[in-house]
Amino acid sequence: MKAKAAVMRAAHEPLTIEEIEVDKPARREVLIRTAFAGVCHSDLHFIEGLYPIPCPCVLGHE
Repeated sequence: MKAKAAVMRAAHEPLTIEEIEVDKPARREVLIRTAFAGVCHSDLHFIEGLYPIPCPCVLGHE
């Protein structure tokens, strides 16, 4: 299935809104429809390159 996501391609670069492929939920997982999402201060550390992370990636944990 498809979803829109803010993708981080590299540190110090703007996030890009892209359509990504999302796996179907596995056993004991659920799929929810998200209307809004935010970027927290921890995510900004990844964008600023303070915490190394493999790219491309979709940030967010809240």
